Amino acid sequence: MATLRTEAFRAASLQLVQSSRSARVLARWLVVLLAFSGIMSLLLPWQQTARGTGTVVALDPQQRQQTITAPVKGIVKTVLPGLVEGAVVKRGDVIVEIEPNAANLIDRTEGQLFDLNTKLETAKTKVVVYGEMVEKYEQAAGFTQQAADEMVEAAREKLAAKEVLLPGYAAKEWQARVNLERQQELAGSGIRSDKDIEYLKKDWEVAKSELEGIQREVDSLKAELAEKGHKREELVVKAKAEVDYYRALQQEAAGQVAAAEKEIKDVEVKLSEYDRLVIKAPCDGRIFRLHVFEQGQQIKEGDDLFTIVPDTAALAVELYLRGMDTPLVKVGDEVRLQFDGWPAVQFAGWPSVAVGTFGAQVVSIDPTDDGTGRFRIQVLPIEGEEWPEERFLRQGVQANGWVLLGQVTIAYEFWRQLNGFPPTVAKSEAGKDDIKKVKLPK
Repeated sequence: MATLRTEAFRAASLQLVQSSRSARVLARWLVVLLAFSGIMSLLLPWQQTARGTGTVVALDPQQRQQTITAPVKGIVKTVLPGLVEGAVVKRGDVIVEIEPNAANLIDRTEGQLFDLNTKLETAKTKVVVYGEMVEKYEQAAGFTQQAADEMVEAAREKLAAKEVLLPGYAAKEWQARVNLERQQELAGSGIRSDKDIEYLKKDWEVAKSELEGIQREVDSLKAELAEKGHKREELVVKAKAEVDYYRALQQEAAGQVAAAEKEIKDVEVKLSEYDRLVIKAPCDGRIFRLHVFEQGQQIKEGDDLFTIVPDTAALAVELYLRGMDTPLVKVGDEVRLQFDGWPAVQFAGWPSVAVGTFGAQVVSIDPTDDGTGRFRIQVLPIEGEEWPEERFLRQGVQANGWVLLGQVTIAYEFWRQLNGFPPTVAKSEAGKDDIKKVKLPK
């Protein structure tokens, strides 16, 4: 009897704790809905993105913030009156003028340049004058050589004229001597008298004397010819020495011209460096920071003078991506941007429903990282889609960006996030973005 009561009590208790029929129906529907959601997650698309952060910059590097430094050491002479940080300046405006530490250094250098120019003109005049002297002495040397040649030729002709007479006198002497010897033989036989022999002997002596006289004249003329030849050589050498002397002076003056020109160039380089003491605005823009603001301030070479932000013609955004995502990004990919100060709602998986973002596209990707494993990309506005005005969007404004990659299912994206895999990217068309494999040496 007690057992029956216990069983009845248990049955009544189970009826009290079991779910109601409506709850069981709701639970079944929830299970079905969960299963349906799991199946649908395999079909719904999900837009994969590579997220990066960065800043607004000028597209042209020359239009980005520039810090102007002192080219030389010196003292601040003047600063543009009324110059304050944020002031608008034009290209060529004199911002700062520096004065060298040495007093009157520029005036002394200009005086040195004047003296060198005078020295140069003097040296050039010497070159011209000595050149004229060289020409005159060359002409004189020509005349001297011609006169000496004529003198030697006259002596040679005179000698030749005497040498022509020498055979005649020699023949006359020989004839007189032969006659004398023949008559002396006849005189021994008594045929010729001593008086005839005396006459013949006198004739021979006269002929011999004439021969010796003409021979002495020939020898004298030979000596004279040799002397004239030596004198000719002396005159030619002397004339050549005078030409060489003035030519050496001309070359020395030419060397002085070259030395003066070099010194002038060195001084002009110094003066051009002094021209750099006048620091001008390199472009149109605004003064961002003014590091020098009072006269008499001592500065060293390389000290910062002022920082200018140029007027920008075209803005871009540089974003930094993780190294894991960078290989999947290529030039031309679409990017959605969110700028500081512009409210926006971005759905990573469904960019079509994003609000307040701006369209852009990738124009460049750095070939190496920034030292921390991040890679920089630059993006520009998509044609036909305007960004905020420049007065709202300035250089340095922070920006968030999402590079749109391939489309996958929600389930795959959930599984990828759990495993920490990189995003996937759609395969490129055939023939595009193909990377040639390099054959390794065997």
